[in-house]
Amino acid sequence: MDCAVEIVEATRGDAPAIAEIHLIARLVAMPYLARPHTDDETHAWFAGSVGDRPAAWWVARRGHRVIGYMVIDGEELDHLYVHPDSQGQGVGTALLHKAFGLSPRRIVLATAQRNARARAFYEKHGFRATDFTEGDNEEREPDVYYTWEPPR
Repeated sequence: MDCAVEIVEATRGDAPAIAEIHLIARLVAMPYLARPHTDDETHAWFAGSVGDRPAAWWVARRGHRVIGYMVIDGEELDHLYVHPDSQGQGVGTALLHKAFGLSPRRIVLATAQRNARARAFYEKHGFRATDFTEGDNEEREPDVYYTWEPPR
């Protein structure tokens, strides 16, 4: 069995797996996070969104299984999630390296201030905190904004 991780463009057929990763990864990493949408609403949103901008949706596959995903639109990294049973195995780093290749001059993103693991991950990869919010999002959770630029 090949255990290598492959980063490929997502297709509409990946939407159910992406939605499941989104739900379980958020629940495990941020159990305190408000859930403004039901699981069914989340699945419907991903079903309607994945594939609309195919160059922006990417999945990490191990064999035929989707184990992580990200959405990158220009310089904005909107999501980067890895299934909890695949975390700590370089999947997030592989996705992030793809993002660096797609947006080599600058990447911006936001994560919950309380998400210490995500913050440590991004800081380890050269992101720096640029702004902090008071929770002006649908989860009502304070965020930290990060920016990455390549070393000069």
